[in-house]
Amino acid sequence: MAQQILFENQLHTLKTAAESERNLILLSTHQDAAEKFKLELWHQRQSIVALIRHHLCLPQDAICTVLPRESWLQGGFNICALVNVKTVDLSKQLIFRCPMPHKFAEYHYPGSIDEKVSCEVATYIWMYEHCPDIRIPSLFAFGFTDSTSFVHTRQVSVYAKLCRKAWKWIYRHLHLPILSDYVQDSAAPTVNTAYLLLEHIGPETGEMLSVTWSNYLSDSERRKNLFRGLARIMISLARVPLPHIGSFKFDPRSCTVALSNRPLTCTMAIFEQSGTPRVIPPERFYQSTDSFASDMLTLHDNHLLHDSHAVRDEDDAQERMALRTLLRTVTHFFVLPERRSGPYLLQPTDFHQSNVFVDDKWNITCLIDLEWFCSLPVEMLSVPYWLTGCSIDEVIGEQYESFDEVRREFLASMDEELQKVKVKHDIQMTKVMRDMWDSKGVWYWACIRSLNGWLFIVEDHIIPKFSAIEGLVKDLKQMSLFWQENASYHIKAKVADEERYQVELRSLFKYHKC
Repeated sequence: MAQQILFENQLHTLKTAAESERNLILLSTHQDAAEKFKLELWHQRQSIVALIRHHLCLPQDAICTVLPRESWLQGGFNICALVNVKTVDLSKQLIFRCPMPHKFAEYHYPGSIDEKVSCEVATYIWMYEHCPDIRIPSLFAFGFTDSTSFVHTRQVSVYAKLCRKAWKWIYRHLHLPILSDYVQDSAAPTVNTAYLLLEHIGPETGEMLSVTWSNYLSDSERRKNLFRGLARIMISLARVPLPHIGSFKFDPRSCTVALSNRPLTCTMAIFEQSGTPRVIPPERFYQSTDSFASDMLTLHDNHLLHDSHAVRDEDDAQERMALRTLLRTVTHFFVLPERRSGPYLLQPTDFHQSNVFVDDKWNITCLIDLEWFCSLPVEMLSVPYWLTGCSIDEVIGEQYESFDEVRREFLASMDEELQKVKVKHDIQMTKVMRDMWDSKGVWYWACIRSLNGWLFIVEDHIIPKFSAIEGLVKDLKQMSLFWQENASYHIKAKVADEERYQVELRSLFKYHKC
């Protein structure tokens, strides 16, 4: 039997690893780093307990315990240590959620972890203020890498609470940035990590949609309930018009929240932590859809240049560079002229089945993981591609027809929900979503959002909009010359990168064999 290595719960032989689109060398490094970070947190468990006891003002006889590492949760960007708290009156479980340092470009761009925490915290605060109809976990406290900590005002004195309530009223009526319900906790014990202390969402609230997804995907009644719930979430998030493209940010000096950060998307974070040079600095936000699209295309271009496993061979390099040139060429077809200067709408950029908790009937009971929410162009509003159980690059042929049917059903649900809600703008959201589908714009913006599916999306959906000629991609390869200056040099360099990558991959398998 061929030797196998486990990469993110998927076994690979050398053959399947060599054929994988993912950079498994980087993934292997990240797996080792995640285990090391878990161990570091475990060694700090007494400090974590002391911090939580302080934040929650637990009585002396309260029991606070960090559960064993085997019970912890690991996502794409965070380690979530589970913590049990028991007092005379209650017993509850908390999440101590810590960003994994290796998943952010902290070494090259100091402040990346704090930026992520600041934007995530700000999204919680903004949603508490503007989306009370969406159930999200309670955020009890949070801290940054410099050990600065903040705690909810429910844990402070009555006088401090009343003062904050009065100041919030003043800020609101003077149209100042949102003053949060969090205050600095200068006496808090320190831990060597940034963190969020969150309510644990357990079975009493529901279970992740991903747990029962494959079982009930064809159940029309459950699907109807899910569509209604997802539509309500999208509408609630998009109810308030926003002045520019960006992300909300928590200001630790004033404890306020404002739309003052770059649009920190999931794809952007993944590219930067893999070595892609930063294109958009944290302080940059956008007043124009065109400039945002241009910079996102440049980010993708930079990733193609700097990812050691970006191409297979010379033909593949030419094709990818040509299609990236084509994407920039057709941008103007997919930007709505009347909306290029806004208003913009709050949208998640990493929305999937594990972010949603549901009851047995698939009524949504909670939304979790509020990282990577951004104010984005209305053109980017779309029906979640995973509603038919396939990846975005698989929405072709029969799957395209199936998705189109589900898309129509979803938009009908959204139309119904829009009748029940008063939004604060004149954007006809479902009309825009239908228009973007008809114009193929939905696929262009999927390329902007996508991590690695863009190549197939361009070939399957964008090129056919302009031409039905079969094999046109081969004829377009000469466009690669216009992607960058000295394109021939870049093609040779990328092929050499791939050859080195395959050598390293074979060495990795040989090392594991030993």
